[in-house]
Amino acid sequence: MGRGKLTYAIMLAWAAVCLSFTATGQHLPKTQRAVERFEQGDIAAARDAVMEALQDNNERKHPYTWFVKGFVFKEIFKEIEKGNPFSENREVAVQAIRKSIALDTDSTYWNNNQKALQYLALSYYNDAVRFTRALTRENFHEPEVAFDQYKELYAIAEPAHDFTAQSVEFYKNMARACRLLYENGDTGAVLYFDKMVEYYKKALALLPDDFQANYNLSVNYYNQGVDRIRRIDHTTEIFELMAIQDECIALFRKALPFMLKAHETDPEHQNTLKGLMAIYKSLSEDERATAYREELEALIKNKTSRD
Repeated sequence: MGRGKLTYAIMLAWAAVCLSFTATGQHLPKTQRAVERFEQGDIAAARDAVMEALQDNNERKHPYTWFVKGFVFKEIFKEIEKGNPFSENREVAVQAIRKSIALDTDSTYWNNNQKALQYLALSYYNDAVRFTRALTRENFHEPEVAFDQYKELYAIAEPAHDFTAQSVEFYKNMARACRLLYENGDTGAVLYFDKMVEYYKKALALLPDDFQANYNLSVNYYNQGVDRIRRIDHTTEIFELMAIQDECIALFRKALPFMLKAHETDPEHQNTLKGLMAIYKSLSEDERATAYREELEALIKNKTSRD
């Protein structure tokens, strides 16, 4: 994303330079005054001027006036608020740019609006990344809200953009973050395990052959079963033991198809072979466990001989 951010920053700087040029010849004196205040470095005065322009019956019907409003409020978000993820000014900027696009029926200002909207969309993407990295019970829904906002806005700026790869990565990152909340024993820990599973499945719905999503989901199902077994001790009653055994078998069976898919995707990955050995052994299917053990041994032997 670093390279992309630099590109968009350059684009937006170009849009700022073009503000006065685009307004030349337009009968929008109040809007032009806002542009001049901005070029003089007085963002607050530019904001007040463009808000005054929108009180004018003629100027508020013009797409350029709304673009200038969106651009000025974007700069307030960027320069003054330093990208505050809860910025109301960013929301104002988004709505103004969208209004400009709606009024701009002949796409005269499309390039400027597109660049501004790209920047705003990417700011939501960056928020989604930050929220995911610091996921808590309190901000649990914020990453997906920000990511959805990114996709909605960027799709306007780039209608042909394919979000599949970014969505898969986002869902996998959310799954990992949910796993950490589950491991930390936060309130409602079981919920986070279920949400982790849900996010991995969302990733796989978009990209069924994704190795990491298949492998991680399988490992989590399997480890969940192992954890249940480890909690058995001399105080466990017989009926509870039977219920735990059934639960563990169900978890191991859930783990199996995802590990098989991961192995199919990367047949020479040693961890998938180890995983299949463990799963089949836990399901008391010793013959299959032995077959994968032999496959692993042959793989290691061939690798050693090549080295």
